[in-house]
Amino acid sequence: MILGNVLIFGTVMMLLVATMIAVSTSGAVKSATDRNFQNAMTAAYAGLADYQSKLSNDNGYALFGNAAAQFSKDSGSSFSGQNGNGAFSAWTKVIGSTDQWYRYEVDNSNYSAKGVLKVRVSGKSGSSVRSLVANLKGDGFINYLYFTNYESSNPAISGSSCTTAYQWQSGSKCPAVQFASTDILNGPIRTNDVFTAACSTVFNGSVEQHDTSVRSSSGGCSGTFNGGAATAVPYLGLPALNSNMSQETRADLPTTVPRPGCLYTGPTRVAFLGNGKMTVWSPWTKATQIQVVASTGEVQAASDAAKSAALCGTVSDLQSAAGATIPTLPSNLMYVQDIPSASSNVNSWATNTYPSKYTNTYCTTAVTVKSNGSVTTTSNQPFSNGQGFPAAGEWINGGASGSSYQTGSASDAYSCSAGDVFVSGAFSGAMTIASSGTIWVTGDVTYVSATDDILGLVGQNAVEVYNPARCTSYPTVYQRGVGYVTDTTRCNQNGVGLLNRSAGNSLTISAAIASNAGTFLNQDYDIGPKLGVLKVIGSIAQNWRGPVATTGGTGFSKNYVYDQRLLTTAPPKFLQPVSTSYGVTTQVEVQAAFKPDGSCATTSTGACR
Repeated sequence: MILGNVLIFGTVMMLLVATMIAVSTSGAVKSATDRNFQNAMTAAYAGLADYQSKLSNDNGYALFGNAAAQFSKDSGSSFSGQNGNGAFSAWTKVIGSTDQWYRYEVDNSNYSAKGVLKVRVSGKSGSSVRSLVANLKGDGFINYLYFTNYESSNPAISGSSCTTAYQWQSGSKCPAVQFASTDILNGPIRTNDVFTAACSTVFNGSVEQHDTSVRSSSGGCSGTFNGGAATAVPYLGLPALNSNMSQETRADLPTTVPRPGCLYTGPTRVAFLGNGKMTVWSPWTKATQIQVVASTGEVQAASDAAKSAALCGTVSDLQSAAGATIPTLPSNLMYVQDIPSASSNVNSWATNTYPSKYTNTYCTTAVTVKSNGSVTTTSNQPFSNGQGFPAAGEWINGGASGSSYQTGSASDAYSCSAGDVFVSGAFSGAMTIASSGTIWVTGDVTYVSATDDILGLVGQNAVEVYNPARCTSYPTVYQRGVGYVTDTTRCNQNGVGLLNRSAGNSLTISAAIASNAGTFLNQDYDIGPKLGVLKVIGSIAQNWRGPVATTGGTGFSKNYVYDQRLLTTAPPKFLQPVSTSYGVTTQVEVQAAFKPDGSCATTSTGACR
C-alpha cells in the first residue's frame, strides 16, 4: 500500500512539474515574441530619427533615395542617387543594438510643391517587422505668424544712418519698431532679436525671441501674453537671396525641376480674377521658361515653346495692353527677374530698345519727375514705369526735410527695369510669386476658398502695401530777378495726404509673405489719417521689421492671423530657411512593408506593399 501511494504521488508530482515546465516555456516564447514586437517599433523610430538628422544636416537630402523602392515608385518620386546610405535599400543595424534593424523609403513628390516629405520606415527585431509612415516638414519661419531677423527698420528704406545691430546688443543701434496698443497677433511669433510692445498689445500665441524679456515701449508693461510668457530660442536664418527660386523655371533640369514654373522679366502686373484664372502683364518678357547651355552659360528659351505658352501665356499677350489671361499656375511658382544685362540671356534687351506698345514711360523718354508725381512733359501726358506706377497725381515721398517733406524720384520707388510685381484680387489655386525686387500689394488679396487655396509672396527687397501719397500745397520761395515762385520740390506739411485711401479704410492679405533681404511694410505709413485694419491671414517673415503705422495716428492697425495649414504644408516651392530641423507633423503605423529576410511583404493579390 505504501509503495502504491508513493508511485501515485510521484506520478502526480511529475505531471505537475511537466505542466509547469510547459507553461514556463510557452511564456518564455511569448515574452520573446512580445519583446521582438516592441523592439521592431523601437527600431523603426530609430530609423526615422536617423533620416531626420540627415535632413537637418543637409537640406538637400530630400533629393536622395531609392527610386526602385515600392513606396517611392508608387508616389512617382525622383532622386539623384542614394548618397551611400544603405538604409534606402537594405536593413541597417541600430547603433548600439545587436537585434534591431531599420530601413526606409522616401516619397518626395510633394517636397518642391508643399515642402513636405513622406517616409515609410520599417523596423525589425527577430522575426517581427513593423512599419510606420510619417510626414516631415522643416521647422522654418513659415511655422510662425510673424518672424523677423531684426526688430528695427531697414536703414535703406527709412533713410537712417543708424548702426545695424540687434536690440539686445550693446552700443548704438537702429531704433526698434514696436507693436502698438491696438495690435492683435493671433498665432506664434518669433525673432532673432527682441520684441518691443505697448501695454495693450495682445499676443494670442507663443512669443519666441533671443531672450525671455519683451521690451516695454512705455511704462512697466509690455503687452498681454495669452499664449504664455516669452521664451528664448536659437537663431533661425533667412537666405540672403531668393534667386535659387528662379531655377524652378528651367526646363532642362528634369531630375531636380520636374515641373518648371514661369519666368517673367521686368515690372509685371498680376490680377487674380477669382475663377482660378489671372491676367498677367509683363511687357519686357521674351521667354517664360529657359534652358542653360552648360558649355557657355548662355540662357536660351526652353525648346518646347508651345508648352511654355500654354502654362505661362504667349509673349505677345504678355506684352499687349490686354495682358495674358491664364489659369493660376497649378502647384507651381512664378519668378519675376530684373531685366538681364548679359547679351547672352534671351530676356535681355539691347540699349535703347523697348517692348512694342511701350510708350509714355520714364524708361523711354527723358522726363523730370515733379514732386506731385505726375511725371509729365505736358499736362495730359502721364509717364510711368509701363505698368501705371506712379499713378496720376501721386507724390513720391522722399522723407522728411525740416518742417516739410522732400520729394524723391519716381524711379526710386518704381523702377522700369527691376523685377517688381504688382498684385491684387481674389486668388484660387496653389501658387507662389517670387520677385528679385519688390512685390506691391495694390489691393485686397483674398482666397476664394480658405481651405483649398494657398498663396506665397516672396519679395527679395520688400513686400509692400501700395499706399500712394499726394501733395496739394507747395511752399513759395523767392528767386532773384524772378520774385516769388512755387517750389515743387517740397510739400507743405498741411498739403500731404493719401492719394486713394481715406480714414478707416482697411486691407486684407491672405498669403504666406516673406522678404528674405528686406521687409514687409505699408508705403507712406507716416502720412495721412488713421486707417482701418491691415488683416494678414497667413504668415510674415522678413529680415527687417517693417512699419505699417505710427503712434501719431497714421497707418493701419494690425490684425495678423496665422493660417494653421502652414504647420503641415507650404505654398508651392516656397522660400526655404538656410538650415532647419525637420519635425514630424503626422505619423501612423501601417502594415509591415517587408519580411524579416528583406523581401517585400505582399498584398492579397501578391503585389508588394
